[in-house]
Amino acid sequence: MAAAGRGRDDGVVARGLFDALAVVTMCHLPLDARLAGGCGGGAMTVPAGSVNDTEFTAAGFDAVFAQMAASQIGWRLSSEAYGEEYPSEVQPYGTTTIWTLGRFVSELRLDRDRVLVDLACGRGGPGLWVARATGARLIGVDWSRVGVAAAIDRASEFVPDGRATFRVGTLDATGLPDHIADAAMCADAIFFAPDRVAAFAEAARILKPGGRFVFTCMEDRSEDDTSRARVSRHGVPDWTPILEAGGLQIERKEEIPRFVQQLQRMYALWLANLDAIRCEHGDEAADDMAEEARSVGPTLSTRVPLIITARQG
Repeated sequence: MAAAGRGRDDGVVARGLFDALAVVTMCHLPLDARLAGGCGGGAMTVPAGSVNDTEFTAAGFDAVFAQMAASQIGWRLSSEAYGEEYPSEVQPYGTTTIWTLGRFVSELRLDRDRVLVDLACGRGGPGLWVARATGARLIGVDWSRVGVAAAIDRASEFVPDGRATFRVGTLDATGLPDHIADAAMCADAIFFAPDRVAAFAEAARILKPGGRFVFTCMEDRSEDDTSRARVSRHGVPDWTPILEAGGLQIERKEEIPRFVQQLQRMYALWLANLDAIRCEHGDEAADDMAEEARSVGPTLSTRVPLIITARQG
């Protein structure tokens, strides 16, 4: 998805969603999610400007989640790009790999029957995987009713009945009681919060004292003013002061290995499979993806993908 571009009568941004959400932040949406936004799948818009004047809508994500199962080529290319690191049963909405899931488990430090909250859970895959691995009870929160419904449907594939619940809410207004969570996580989505300080404050509010919040994100190392301005819509040079302003204390930042190489492989696969993409999704989507692969790929060297552990109190 490149920066917001030409629109259609139905309000869909024809190009620009993947670049804005995936490359300058951490969020590498699967191919089919991108195509849902770019080929008549919904009303997600990404106007230019800072994060505070960037609008993402629950309806837009409803459209994306509703169409995620429609494009088999998306899952196939993701699996091929990420190889053994691709958690096929999870079908992540972002860049989550087997390595990242393992780091969530080790950093959250959850005992069995503790409560884990998955913020911006989407279709639920990463949180359900972690809940199964740790024996935690899961509460997933997402603003997309379609995503929540899909997570409810998928829960039995990972955990026994009654071990996971899902509800509609936002990053800065989950609707959960104070101090309900022993730990919280957010995979490839914290940057969607219009007010990031408020999102971290909400995480701090729902966490028990000393509870950990683990999330993936990206920090920018660009020295070029144009690149920095572009990144500022969705990424930041340092998450630490934002976390602290929200009442969380940072414990660890760890760079996610092989991120650039894997995303570069994805771009190469897009280019190698343009005919198949064109056949399934049309010329416009294929042309946009080719443009992105050729123009954005070289900029990845200035992005530092991270998994960050913070603590309440």
